[in-house]
Amino acid sequence: MPRIVDHEERRQQIVFALWLVIAEQGIEGVSLRHVAAEAGVSMGRIQHYFGTKEALVLAGCTALVDSAYGGYLETADAAPRDRLLHVVSQQIPRDDGGRVGVSVWYAYVAKSINHTAVRQVLAEARRGAEEECVRLIRADRGAGAEDPAALDRARRLLALADGLTLRVLVRDLEPDEAVAMLEAEVDRI
Repeated sequence: MPRIVDHEERRQQIVFALWLVIAEQGIEGVSLRHVAAEAGVSMGRIQHYFGTKEALVLAGCTALVDSAYGGYLETADAAPRDRLLHVVSQQIPRDDGGRVGVSVWYAYVAKSINHTAVRQVLAEARRGAEEECVRLIRADRGAGAEDPAALDRARRLLALADGLTLRVLVRDLEPDEAVAMLEAEVDRI
């Protein structure tokens, strides 16, 4: 009887291995050989699913964004204020796994300087987060579309989250402190 292979699970396994390689060696250290070794699969298997290193790196970037969006979708039943707090605080690394994720994100940010496709994925994700923050700020304030300052507030919140994330990543600030600061700012808005 032939073995049934879950192709999506196999692709995810390879992407997780890619993220580990990026976290340890940066994107420039990625090779199909390194990712194959980390995933415990052959280089041919990676080429079968992704084709090239460039396609794999881009798929990893897209998967990172999709993972964050999936986490946000789990807050669908929460109040606008809580959903807003999730958007701005989800990037704060709270454990070693979160540190890996954030370090991979920053590796992609650095790569976006000279990689158009990565830049487009990240820019679209940031625009989406900004638009959702604006929508949630307006919903929480009961302002609908009539709160012209919502965009400025959203940008300030996201910038604060970026700065706090960096401080937590370099262990200059504890995750709980960063989340508390974001919560206080959300409540101030």
